[in-house]
Amino acid sequence: MALSSFKVNHEIYNPLILFPSQFSTQYISDALNGKYIDIKSAFFSSFFISLVQASGSVFISASTGFVLARYRFPGKQLLFILSLTLIILPRQALSVPIFEWINILKLSGGYSSVILPGFTSGIGIIFFMQVFKSIPKEYIDMARIEGVSTHRTFLAFLPMITPAMITYGVIHFILAWHDHLIPLLLLEDSKRTLPLALATLYDPSQRVPQAIVMTASTVMVLPIALLFGLLYRQFKSAISEVLVH
Repeated sequence: MALSSFKVNHEIYNPLILFPSQFSTQYISDALNGKYIDIKSAFFSSFFISLVQASGSVFISASTGFVLARYRFPGKQLLFILSLTLIILPRQALSVPIFEWINILKLSGGYSSVILPGFTSGIGIIFFMQVFKSIPKEYIDMARIEGVSTHRTFLAFLPMITPAMITYGVIHFILAWHDHLIPLLLLEDSKRTLPLALATLYDPSQRVPQAIVMTASTVMVLPIALLFGLLYRQFKSAISEVLVH
């Protein structure tokens, strides 16, 4: 894909040609300078939405998972079932209720219309339930004896689960980065994300050179690859701990 950013169309369509005949940066320059799409604005929208959504989801999922894993209260089973339901239901089934809800709140068109629904994650709640179950119960009992509040107990445990928080943050960032349906329904055109901008480049008439599409696709994949590469050790450690418990 990266090499195809330098190729003309007939070279891209020939699977036997790996390297371009000449490494011209014209297509890359056209893509980055906004000749076909405003890729810089789309990149900022995707990065901002994914970062804020992942950060909020980590805190909400971790706090909910902590309470479900370590405390008994009325409605606990219902919350657990609702978390599973969020995982089982396809995103398409939730799109109309989310669209109506955001319109009632009068948030449609802005970044918050996409960020707010993404704060809640069934996968995140179940993930952090398993993480907090791995922490010895004696720590909770010690905190209760000392009279520490539930809120302060949760905050005290956060340094112990840093790899898990980073891991889930990366997972949610990737899911938000590639999300297509909810941004398509709720965002105005000036704030569209990279997946939406990339979709506009696919033209059956071949008006847009395929090298432009390859460049935009590379820009979309590169941050995720770098993020995963930098945080691979924490990711591997947290996943192995969850699987063991």
